[in-house]
Amino acid sequence: MDNKDRILKMLEEGKISSEEAIRLMEAMDRKEDGGQQERKDEPDARHSNSQTGRSTKSSGNFASASEAWDQLVGEFQKYINPDKANETYSNVKNKFENQKYASQVFGSLEKAFDSVKNSNIDSMFSSGGKNRLIETVDEDFSNISVDMTNGNITIVPTDRVTTAKFEVTSFYRKLDKKRNYFQDIICEVKNNELMIVSDIRSARVNVELQVNPALVNRLIVSSSNGNVTVENEEFSDLTVDILNGSITLENVSAKSAFARTSRGNVKVEGGGYGALELVSMVGTVDTDRLNAKDLTVSSNGSVNLSLKEETESASINTNMGSINISVPKDRALEGRISTVVGQLNYPPDINVRFMKHQDIGLKELMLVNDTDERGMILEVGTKFGSVTLHRH
Repeated sequence: MDNKDRILKMLEEGKISSEEAIRLMEAMDRKEDGGQQERKDEPDARHSNSQTGRSTKSSGNFASASEAWDQLVGEFQKYINPDKANETYSNVKNKFENQKYASQVFGSLEKAFDSVKNSNIDSMFSSGGKNRLIETVDEDFSNISVDMTNGNITIVPTDRVTTAKFEVTSFYRKLDKKRNYFQDIICEVKNNELMIVSDIRSARVNVELQVNPALVNRLIVSSSNGNVTVENEEFSDLTVDILNGSITLENVSAKSAFARTSRGNVKVEGGGYGALELVSMVGTVDTDRLNAKDLTVSSNGSVNLSLKEETESASINTNMGSINISVPKDRALEGRISTVVGQLNYPPDINVRFMKHQDIGLKELMLVNDTDERGMILEVGTKFGSVTLHRH
């Protein structure tokens, strides 16, 4: 490995910056030009070149590849037009791809090429498994809508400026040179609403949105393929509706919240809700320390709920899966629980009245509130699975 290959290797590994690599390569070129000039002045060198065509050809290839490198570096130093740099890179590579020295240079340069993409204070690319871009949002907004065709969505709090971070699979190279942005990705504010949209199907686009909870009134998130995570945020209205992926709400507060997935799991940890509806067509629903006044759960899988004292009513239904509900100790209960194939399990301190009880077929019992206080209303039913009710 010669000196230039070592420089390219260091650049590829991130040990030196692109500017340092350029300076080192230029210094090497000046040193080699001086050495070649001294050899031309020696009679033996002239005789050797006249007798051996291989030596002359190798020097010519080296000089041509060096010029190609200088041309490529010149394009990157402009930091203006990445499309033109891509075109120059392809043209130079095609011209010298059959020459030994050039093939070594371009082989080492392949990964380093992507690390010197166009960048500014609001956008940044880096080499590796994914392209990364950061977009800051300085305009005022109170509503957010996020619609990603293919990719995970994460929304987390910040006390600074709103920031959207995008991760795109490495083979996606389309850039909008006017906006210095990925093509087919929208991140802009219109009519007091921050819109983040991507309809890219051929690549995976993961987005992390950092937003101050005090700024947002309504959040709408949709996705065709990917998981959605919302953490430590507060909204008046929250909607998460996805086709294929799981939903996680962690320490989220909302007056009204709706979370639905056609294929995936729904998990809610902590937080506080006025009205909360959870739907999983194919998957499970799990909650921990759930604080919701009115709760509605629909699922084709198992449901595990832990309700707090503040819950006034809960309606839970699943077609194929067991239901496990934990309710506060000494809280009065009223309503009913039922199953078609399965068992009904409950602690002995709960006052119940059987409506139907058969070995095979519908089993249903009423929860009787014999106290003067208003009880927590439960409507719980499953077709294939057991229902277990216990205190905590």
